[in-house]
Amino acid sequence: MRNEAYTAGFSLLMLSWQAKVFPLLMNVLDHPLYTARLRLEPVTPEMADAARSGQNAFANVIGADAPADWCAASLGLVARSISMVGSAPAPTRAIAIHRQEGMVIGDVRFEPSTRSQSEFEIGYGVAKSRRRQGYATEAVNGVIDWLFEDAGAETILAGCDSSNIASIRTLRRLGFWLDSNPGQTFWWVLAPDLRPALRA
Repeated sequence: MRNEAYTAGFSLLMLSWQAKVFPLLMNVLDHPLYTARLRLEPVTPEMADAARSGQNAFANVIGADAPADWCAASLGLVARSISMVGSAPAPTRAIAIHRQEGMVIGDVRFEPSTRSQSEFEIGYGVAKSRRRQGYATEAVNGVIDWLFEDAGAETILAGCDSSNIASIRTLRRLGFWLDSNPGQTFWWVLAPDLRPALRA
C-alpha cells in the first residue's frame, strides 16, 4: 500500500515536471528544416564556435560555401546564436543553405519574446548576390511553419527600419500586418488565424 502511494505520488510529480519542461523543449529546433530550394540548419555549439574563427572554419563545419559579404555581416551574430534550455543548448538562428548548390544564402533568427513564451521574434538576412530571388520569403516561411506547428508559437513579431522597402514587402508577402511604428522602426505581427496563403 505504501509503495503504491509512493508510486502514485511519484507519477503525479513526474507529470507535473513534464508539463512544465516539455513545452520548453518543444521550442528547441534540433533538426534541419527543408523548403523547395533550401535546407535550414539550426546553429549548433560547434557552428557557433567555428563562426568565431572566421569564414573558412565556418564553411568547413557547415559543409557549404559561405559568401564573404554574408560572413562579414552575420558570422558575429551566428557566434551568439545559442541559448540554453535547462542544460541543453538551444539554437536561436538557422542557416539557409541552397540544397543543390551547397551555398549559404542567408540566415533566419527566431527567439522567444521576453513578454510571453508563446511569442517569438523573427529576423533574417540574405547574401547580396541572392537578393530579389524569393529566398528571404522562402527561408522565413519555413521557420514560421515550424514555429506555429511545432514550437508552440501563438504570435510572431518582426521589426524593420521604415526605409527598408524590400523587407516590408517580404513581411507583407508572409502575411505580417503592421502593429506599431515607433520612430524609425516598424513592428509587424503574425498570428496563425490571420495568416493568408503565401502571396507570390
